[in-house]
Amino acid sequence: MCTPKRCTEGSNPSLSAISPCCRQAALQPLMSDEQYRVIAREWRPKTFEEVIGQPHATRTLQNAIRLKRIAHAYLFSGARGVGKTSVARILARALNCEKGPTATPCDQCSNCLEISKTNSVDVIEIDGASNRGIDNIRELRETARYRPAKGRYKIYIIDEVHMLTTEAFNALLKTLEEPPAHVIFIFATTEPHKIPATILSRCQRFDFRRLSVQQIAEHLKKISSQQKAVFSEGILYALAREADGSMRDAQSLLEQLLAFSGDDLPETEILDILGVIDQQSVLRTAEAILAANGPRCLELVADVYRRGIDSRRFCQHLCDHFRNLLFVAISSGSQARLDLPEDEKKLLKDQAAGTTPESLHVYFQMLLKGEEEIRRSSMPKIALEMLLLRMAQLPKLKSIDALVDRIAMIERTLKEERGDSGCIISESRSSFETEGGGRKAEDRRRKTTPHVPFGHPETMKRTPGIGGAERGPSELFVTEDGTMPGEGTGAATNVAPSVSAFETEDEGHEPEASSVLRPLSSVAGPVSAAKAVENWQIFVAFLQNYNPILWAKVSHCTLKASEQVLELEVPDIFENSTNGPEFVRDLEDASLAFFGSRLQWSIIRKSVQSSQKSAVQDRKAGKPPRAENIAGHPAVQQAIEILGAELIDVKPAKESEPDGFHGGKKNK
Repeated sequence: MCTPKRCTEGSNPSLSAISPCCRQAALQPLMSDEQYRVIAREWRPKTFEEVIGQPHATRTLQNAIRLKRIAHAYLFSGARGVGKTSVARILARALNCEKGPTATPCDQCSNCLEISKTNSVDVIEIDGASNRGIDNIRELRETARYRPAKGRYKIYIIDEVHMLTTEAFNALLKTLEEPPAHVIFIFATTEPHKIPATILSRCQRFDFRRLSVQQIAEHLKKISSQQKAVFSEGILYALAREADGSMRDAQSLLEQLLAFSGDDLPETEILDILGVIDQQSVLRTAEAILAANGPRCLELVADVYRRGIDSRRFCQHLCDHFRNLLFVAISSGSQARLDLPEDEKKLLKDQAAGTTPESLHVYFQMLLKGEEEIRRSSMPKIALEMLLLRMAQLPKLKSIDALVDRIAMIERTLKEERGDSGCIISESRSSFETEGGGRKAEDRRRKTTPHVPFGHPETMKRTPGIGGAERGPSELFVTEDGTMPGEGTGAATNVAPSVSAFETEDEGHEPEASSVLRPLSSVAGPVSAAKAVENWQIFVAFLQNYNPILWAKVSHCTLKASEQVLELEVPDIFENSTNGPEFVRDLEDASLAFFGSRLQWSIIRKSVQSSQKSAVQDRKAGKPPRAENIAGHPAVQQAIEILGAELIDVKPAKESEPDGFHGGKKNK
């Protein structure tokens, strides 16, 4: 074996004094260190086919080369680490390849090798951040005039072009608009909105997309297998999620992970070393929130804080997790499109089964708002703790389907217990889900909802009458013998029952069988128009439960009989809502249900202009307002109805008051 000769001058041996054999052995470790390249550089794509996740850009560039439609300026925009500079170099090799221009560069000729090693004289890469002044652009304009030394094109690749100053962009504008035939510009940027519109309009723009988690994980698995390292799918997906769509970031994390692979560390410790949030911590936190376990949430926040994980970043992972839970919950059995491994999808389905989409939506909104609070808070750990406690203490929300099913079950139970006379509190589920508004929905409601007979002892209510007197059940319905209570008493027919009708129920009172009342439809024989006018108040009370919308309209109307036709006088304020055949059809249906026959109705508009005019004339003549004008005014009628008041006296208005009707009202 050779032994190096000692240097006679100085104490350190000189490399020139070592034999050639030993000199090569001494340089071997240094040469091996220089030959090593990191994964991000070693696995940089060399052809368009090797580019991952950017088919829209690579296919367009390949077709442009084949069709010889090469533009003089390109702009590649997108997030970091998605392949902008790599595609620019591939395009430069494709254009200057000795076998080209070709869509598949050979990567063997001198031009391709020089471009790959970034030492080609015809492909100039410029850093826009450090060469951003106008002087640098002037120098570029001077050199662009000369033809390329070896290749077909002189290509300028300017990275981070948005860092150029406004003056530099203006100096580049003319050259970019009409460059020499041998010059091609390729710009790369992460912030295209900072580039002037005059520059953007002169370039072909390609927006590079973020890579999906699945694409990054599959590529990391391929790289690790080439490196003869085996990692679990959970670790690879954790690296892919942390990379946030950037392949270079994921490769850098994998590079760091390979340095720890020989220590045989567990998965959690490996991710802690890398500063990556493991999915198990997110899953445990979500389980504690869904289980309303506040102390467990505090323990998990303390563990995250101890491991040095950023609180805001952890909240973002939680937000992404609940977003996935919501997608799984609303997928209704179909496969949700999630970039996750199969075992994590199964865990998501198990968690989503224990909650409702409504609750998950509220959780997601709270996390979105909480992330902003954590970002602006000077104490992010405490802000995260309070956020998780609020989420854990949130009441559980029931889904609409569950509520509808429960209501339908209660309806069936009440119907079985009370029989056909039971009080149905809502419609069936099918009608709840399919019915719309308007008359059609009301017609379907009448067909699908059983009618509750009036006069049933369990559904009778006491009704405040006119002027404060109370009306019992015997005053509103027909008795067993077919006679009408109060029939022939000459009661007024132009005043409607109170709004509070059927609001209170006499509990604990069981009426006798002889006192059970029936609607007029149960009385044999047709009902004349005159008899309908006599029972107008009772009919209006019937409408309050049968058709509340119709009741609200006719309660302010008066009824007259003209032979066999019922003339209904409607105030002007209800002209629009009562104008049309639908209103008459509703009245006919209601009369059929109550009186047992479809009566004929005629709608008459009751104008108040004449009464107002007479009131104005009386005021000008110094006469007091007429009581009948005051009592018949729709506004006064509505006020009496709403306030439960009665008209006591009419006082003349002062001179400063506007014309109108004034009266004194006193609440009872």
